[in-house]
Amino acid sequence: MTILDRINDHKLLEIARRKEQTPVERLIDSYGYRLERHSLVESIRTSKDYGIISEFKRKSPSQDNINIDADPALVSKGYQDAGAAGISCLTDVHFFGARSNDIDVVRRSVKLPVIRKDFILDSYQLHEARAMGADAVLLIAASLTAGHLDDLAAEANELGLEVLCEVHNEEEVAKISPEVNIVGINNRNLKDFSVSIENSLRLGKMLPPGLPKISESGIEDPQTIVKLRYEGFDGFLIGTYFMRQENPGQACADFIAKVREIEGLYDNAIA
Repeated sequence: MTILDRINDHKLLEIARRKEQTPVERLIDSYGYRLERHSLVESIRTSKDYGIISEFKRKSPSQDNINIDADPALVSKGYQDAGAAGISCLTDVHFFGARSNDIDVVRRSVKLPVIRKDFILDSYQLHEARAMGADAVLLIAASLTAGHLDDLAAEANELGLEVLCEVHNEEEVAKISPEVNIVGINNRNLKDFSVSIENSLRLGKMLPPGLPKISESGIEDPQTIVKLRYEGFDGFLIGTYFMRQENPGQACADFIAKVREIEGLYDNAIA
C-alpha cells in the first residue's frame, strides 16, 4: 500500500464523519459559500511574475515538519506582496498538519485566488471548498478513475470552482477531463518520493493544447523556471522551498527576482 492509498483510506473515514457533523445544507448556508470567486486561470495568464502559485503548508509525509507554527496570515500576505499569482493552502490535518482554520485565515488575508489543496474523493468536499471561500480545488488523477474525475470536475465548475488536475504519469494524462481548467504535472514519484523535473518536460508534451499547464514539486532553482517557461509552462507551484525559509514571502520575492535576472541573461545570450 502506497502513502497515497493510506491517505485516501483515511480521507474516506474523515468525509463520512464530517458529513454527519455538518450536513451539506449547512455548508450551502454559510458565509464563505456566498463569497465572490477569483479566477486562478486568469491570474496565471496575466501574471507578470511567472505564474507562481505559492503554497502554505506546515508539514508533509515526505518532509515531516516544514514550518509547523507558521502564521497563515503573514505568509499569505507575504506571498501576495511578492507577486504570487495564487495561493495553494493545504487543508489535510492528519498527514499535512493543517489547522482547521488555515484556509479561512488565508482567504481573509489576500485577494489572490486560493486553491483548496486536499485529497478530494467526494462531492461533499467541493461544497466544503466553496464554504471555505476557495476559488479552485485540486483533483489528483492518481486517486480517481477517469469517470469520477470528470464528474467531480464538472460539479466543481457548476459550483464556480476552477479545477487543477494533478498528473504524475502517462496513464493519468489519459484521464484528463474536458471539465478541467488547469493541469499540474507533479514531479514527485508518489511511490518513493523521488523528484525529477524531467517529468514535467516529458509529460508536458502530451497535454491537450491550449490548457494552462503548471509544474509542481521539487522546484528550488530559479533556472528551472526559465527552462520550463521556454518549454511552454504557464505557472509553477512551489511550497516546501518557500516554507522552509524564515520568511516565506521574502523567499518568494527573492526567487522571482532571481528568475527575472536569469531570464534577462538568457534572452541577451540568444539575442
